[in-house]
Formats: sequence, structure tokens, C-alpha cells
Amino acid sequence: MMRQTQVSIQCKYGSLAIYLMHMNIHHLSIFFTVAATGSLTASARKLHISQPALSRELKVFEERLGVTLFERHSRGMRLTQAGEVLTQYAKRLFELERAAETAMREIAGGQQGRLALGASNTIGTYVLPRVLAAFRRARPEVHVTLFVGNTEQVSQGVDDLRFMLGFIEGPLHFKGLRAAVFQEDEIVPVASPSHPLFSKRRLTVGDLSGQPLLVRESGSGTREVIWARLRRWKFEQNPTMEFGNTEALKRAAVHGGGIAWLPRICMLSELHEDLLRELPLRDLRIVRPLMVLSREGAPVQPVAEGFLHLLREGGRQSA
Repeated sequence: MMRQTQVSIQCKYGSLAIYLMHMNIHHLSIFFTVAATGSLTASARKLHISQPALSRELKVFEERLGVTLFERHSRGMRLTQAGEVLTQYAKRLFELERAAETAMREIAGGQQGRLALGASNTIGTYVLPRVLAAFRRARPEVHVTLFVGNTEQVSQGVDDLRFMLGFIEGPLHFKGLRAAVFQEDEIVPVASPSHPLFSKRRLTVGDLSGQPLLVRESGSGTREVIWARLRRWKFEQNPTMEFGNTEALKRAAVHGGGIAWLPRICMLSELHEDLLRELPLRDLRIVRPLMVLSREGAPVQPVAEGFLHLLREGGRQSA
């Protein structure tokens, strides 16, 4: 492929300002090959062109530059001062070209580049860290950033092109984005073991009326899912305390602050250690999809595809 550049050459013997306004890299490659071999015959053989054709190309190149690059001798081609200077620039240029080609291959294969992710609280805190650690081990040259916020913030970030992929727990309200389910999670009502409702033999949704609730902030996907289900039961609005993240909400529930609806995946250890107990509401079960977002019509980049592959593998292993 014919490429063009502009080069300014200087040498220690004085300023040799040669501006190659439309320098043909094909000609530079011919020059560099002759400089390396010192022979027109060997260069023609290496470049798979005839020797007369190579000589013509080299002459055109020298005329365009306005300098003589070689002294012709019976023993071969000897570089002039201009030729020696140009050789150093050509060497660096072709090394840079090889490095660029290598970098493009690695990016195309997902081994280099940047992966910007956005995730809602539950996924960003309890699902992705294990996958990110595995991704780092597999692709150490990829620079990864993870923003953790609520569903609305993550969806907006994907829509604004700030995130290559987004991970949400709540409904998607943005046009132009596509969502795919990668895992499911159950949201369950929990409270401290000392909560008075645990004295009842059988609980219904109605028993929760008037009980203080611990909830996430407005814009949270978890909160939206919970209220949508409770409204079907004509659930009376309870006194609430709002929290900006799941961990703070969970700690408040552990200390007896009220009833919390929490994703099961975020409190496995607390349930196991009996710091929290699940309220046995048999007439209400909330299962929600965990989804990955990307922009409609935009191809998934190799680096993102590699991350999604690890995510799916982790999901199957944990299923």
C-alpha cells in the first residue's frame, strides 16, 4: 500500500533540512533494503523486482529528495552522508511500523487496549470482581476501568459511550441500547434474627405493612423491581430509610434497622452466619435478570468479547 509522510532530517555535520512533502514509503523501503544489503542485485532479489526497475525507482527517489543517497562503486553501493542520516530515520520509522502492526494485531485479538465497564451496585460489588481478576491474569496488557453506580447511571454511561459494556439489575429505559441476560438472582426480604416478625409461624405480604423498610436510593434497579412487585399486592407505603449502596443497607439490617429486600448473592455469608435471616414470605418471590448492556448496531470489540466469555464461563461454573 502506498503511504505518505513528511520527514525533517538533520545531522551532526550541519542542518540538512529535507522536507519530504509526499515521500513514498515504497521508495523509502527500497532505499533501506539497498542500504542494508549494499547491493542492487541482492536488493532486487529480496524485493522480487528486476534490477533495472529497482535502479529507476531509486533514481526517482533521489531526484525527489534533491540529494544523492549512494555512491556507486564496483564493489557495491556506499551510503553518502545524506544516505547515512536517512538510514537512521528509516530504521526508526520501520521499527515503529512493526510495533504499530503488532499493537493492532493484539488489539484485534483482545490482548491490548482499554476496557471501560459500568455496573450497578450488586453486580459491580459481588459478581464482577472475580471475573475481573481472571481477566487481568489472562490479559495483563488491557487497561480496565470499572464504574459502580445505579442502573440509571450505568445505562446513561453506555448511551454516552463512556462504557463499552454496562451491567444492570433493573429494567432498561434507554432507547438505542440492547440488553442480554447473563445470570439470574433472587431478591429476598431479610432482617436481624431479633426482629419480632420471626415469632410468627406464617408470614404474608400483609404482615409487612407498617414495618420500617430499608431501601436503595431512587434510580436503583433493585428498588424499582421491588416496588413494582409490591404494588401488585396494593402494599401500603412503609416508613423507609434510603441508602446509596447495598453494603450500607445490609449493615443497617444486620444491626436491626428494619426489613431489607436484598439480592441473595450479596449476603451469602450473613445468612450462613445467622447475622441475617430470610423472612419466609411464601406468597411473594422476586427473581430478576442480571443483564449486560451494549449499544444497538455497534459491534462488540474483541477485548469486550473476551471479558464476556469469562463472565459466561464463570456463570456456568457457579450455576
